[in-house]
Amino acid sequence: FGGASFPNRVKTHADYYNNDFSMDFDTGFVIGGVVGRRLNDVFRVEGELSYARYKASSYLEGGHPWFPADGDLSATYLLANVWADVAHFGDAKLYVGGGIGAAHVTADTTWGGHAYGYGSGGWGFAGQAGAGVTYALAQNIDLDFGYRFKAVSSVDFDSSREGDAVFSNGKLNSHNLQLGVTFKF
Repeated sequence: FGGASFPNRVKTHADYYNNDFSMDFDTGFVIGGVVGRRLNDVFRVEGELSYARYKASSYLEGGHPWFPADGDLSATYLLANVWADVAHFGDAKLYVGGGIGAAHVTADTTWGGHAYGYGSGGWGFAGQAGAGVTYALAQNIDLDFGYRFKAVSSVDFDSSREGDAVFSNGKLNSHNLQLGVTFKF
C-alpha cells in the first residue's frame, strides 16, 4: 500500500534548556506491506511493516514565534492488526479495526538558522485505528482504500548538535489515506 500522510505537530521537552520545542512537518508519504490471515467471515489479522517520511517546515521554542526548519523526520512501524469486515455491498466490504506495536522514529532537522534540532531518535509504542473499503477486482484480488490514524509516543531525540540536550517524550501522530492491493492465496 501507499498514500499520503498528514502529520500533527511533533512536541518534545528539553530539560537542558528547560523548554518545550515543537515542529511542524509538511504532508509526507506512507508505504508498506502486510501479511495476514482471515480467521472467519468477519475477522482478519495481519502483521504490518510500513514507513512514513516528512519534510520539516517550522518550529516553536517555548513561547517564541515560529522559525523556518529544514530536514526530515521518518517513522518505521511494526504493527499487529485486527480488522473486521462490518458491512457488505456487493463486491465492496466496509472494514474497521486497528493495531498495536512499535515504531522507530528518527530525524535530521535544523531550525532557525542554527546547527541544532532533532537528531537520532528511537523506538516508541505505536498504535493505529482505521477504516476502509475493499472492492473485489477478481476472486483473489481486492483493491483497498483506507484511512489510518497512527500514533507513536515516548520517543527521545538526540540533539543534532553534539553535546546538546535530549529532546524527550516526543509524540508523532498522523492521518493517512492509503491505497493498496490485496492478493489472497
